[in-house]
Amino acid sequence: MRRLILLLLPLAACAPEPGPEQLAAHRAEAMLHAAGHANATLLAPLAGLDGEGQPGVCGLIETRAGPVRVVVALATGSVHTGVPATQGAHRADLGEGRYCSEAALKRWEAVKKGDPIGLMARIGA
Repeated sequence: MRRLILLLLPLAACAPEPGPEQLAAHRAEAMLHAAGHANATLLAPLAGLDGEGQPGVCGLIETRAGPVRVVVALATGSVHTGVPATQGAHRADLGEGRYCSEAALKRWEAVKKGDPIGLMARIGA
């Protein structure tokens, strides 16, 4: 038993840390759970930085009524949810334009390349 533990310790030390996208998705999912979506799994998450450099995540959660769009502002902790697609509601921008536009995704990539530690700090990991 002792040998097995000694063999597992080096493997755990070599495990790669999750990247900024994974950390942002995990944090957004935790915020969704805190906002009352206890069993929600964030599907197809996209992370981006708005014009002020604040991080956010856009994605979908599955509900009994169908998929629902969600946007989570990581810096402020605000969660915005749409209505199920089956209700045929108007697709108002929940914040996707702010966090998941082409420009926001490019800002995310630029910061991730230039300062990944600073990006992780912005996510709040």
